[in-house]
Amino acid sequence: MSDAEFNPAQDQVHPVGRAAHLEPKHPPIKSIEDVIVFKLSRLVGVNERAGARWSEQLFDLSINEWRLLGLMQAHAPIRAGDLADLMLMDKSQLSRLVKSLSVKKLLISKPDPEDARAVMLKLTAQGQELFKKVITEALLRNEHVLSPLSAQEVLAFDEMLDRLIAHNLSILAKPAR
Repeated sequence: MSDAEFNPAQDQVHPVGRAAHLEPKHPPIKSIEDVIVFKLSRLVGVNERAGARWSEQLFDLSINEWRLLGLMQAHAPIRAGDLADLMLMDKSQLSRLVKSLSVKKLLISKPDPEDARAVMLKLTAQGQELFKKVITEALLRNEHVLSPLSAQEVLAFDEMLDRLIAHNLSILAKPAR
């Protein structure tokens, strides 16, 4: 059963089936370009491209290497598996990132003392120094990205994103119906 039905008479999509019980909140749509999740995806895509160019040109890091550095700074020491979960990537993808950052001497890995099967990661001194440089530039980049919004709008948007992420992570954790 579909969760939405296109009504050509009204030229928009309406919830049906499992979604019919939900209070309609989505603005009317005429095409996929009006769907909020699609808009978010486009925003992410644009920023992925710009961020990749930025981090590679300025710091010789892929965007995911930069994110891994940032998460290790925030959570170190941290298990590799926990980082994979935070980054929403599989362990083989994370393993390639860890190897790349190890070659660049930006992180150290060692067996987890509580579970020899797990690997603990933390930044080297060189990794911490690079993190400080990149985070400074990242904040400037974010200010530029957010410049069309007021300070109040940015705070509201940040709170909404946190709520949407938490809600959607809980959906992801549930088995599919």
